[in-house]
Amino acid sequence: MLEEGREIQVYTGLDGAGLAQAMAVADRLFFHAGMYSNFGRDPEMGAALETAMTRPTFERLDIVSFDPVAGAAYWEEFRAILRRDVPEVTLRREFAASAAFCDALAARHPTKVRLFRTKAMPLAPILLVGDTIFAGHYLHGPVPAPQGLWLAIPADVADLLSRAEDDVSPAALDPLAKGAYRLVCECVAARNASRRLA
Repeated sequence: MLEEGREIQVYTGLDGAGLAQAMAVADRLFFHAGMYSNFGRDPEMGAALETAMTRPTFERLDIVSFDPVAGAAYWEEFRAILRRDVPEVTLRREFAASAAFCDALAARHPTKVRLFRTKAMPLAPILLVGDTIFAGHYLHGPVPAPQGLWLAIPADVADLLSRAEDDVSPAALDPLAKGAYRLVCECVAARNASRRLA
């Protein structure tokens, strides 16, 4: 289910991955990450989302984010993974900015945006954007995920998402598609373990 003729790309930092351009032309988006405050501060990202969601062919954006007030037992470790040298109060402000960004997006596009909050630990930031899966890593260290290595995996995301939502066995998929399917399944599992806000 990987797209024919397209290669998996590796990017240093999410900024260089062409994410905003890909989002602007996508008909279906699914975001699964700890928080989205960086998106909220990026005018190009905001414009790309507005462009996508105002197109008649746009279907839906699902956003799954971490709930920092849920009292998760691993909060201290995850906080250090997200932003190692950032004080907790500053990180909580980042989560508040993320929530405000997501809430505003849902308020402007109530029929196209679904928000979910989870206390399950996000294993990796994964963005399903049209026919591409953008996948980063949460790791212990001083470099935050947006500045780390990112994979851009061309795939038939709609098919893989449908399979994941129906819990279809990956047995019929080729090895590369199985790898992509794992990432899509993680997004669906995160959404299923969340509470819906909008």
